[in-house]
Amino acid sequence: MKRLTLALLFATAAVIGACGDDDDSEDDPAIGQVGSVSENATYAFAEDGPDGLYDYLAEPLTAACTKEQLADALDGEPIPTGWRQTKDIEISGDGTATATVIVITEDGDIEQEWLFGLEGESWRITSVPGIEECA
Repeated sequence: MKRLTLALLFATAAVIGACGDDDDSEDDPAIGQVGSVSENATYAFAEDGPDGLYDYLAEPLTAACTKEQLADALDGEPIPTGWRQTKDIEISGDGTATATVIVITEDGDIEQEWLFGLEGESWRITSVPGIEECA
């Protein structure tokens, strides 16, 4: 029984290891950068409301939308109290990315699709739920 358990353990590790060899996405630094921006933006939003989120928006959004307009656009959207996870990050070759951001709210976790754009060497938010009303 002990040999069978060890054999299964090694077989499972080999399968997991083989899966990782074909997927280079985990090695892409852009994935970590998008995840970091979404986490930091969520906590800034939780702490300072729309003003905190504003600092993470892409330049075309900030050019078209003031902090006051952003606050109006996000009125009625759930305000996060924290960040849970960023998953399903997809980086496109054109300098854009999508991700599912799980935010913590007073009413429970909410999954949201966020869009990002590369500005210079930094990822910035190009869309979050509700922001359409501002831009």
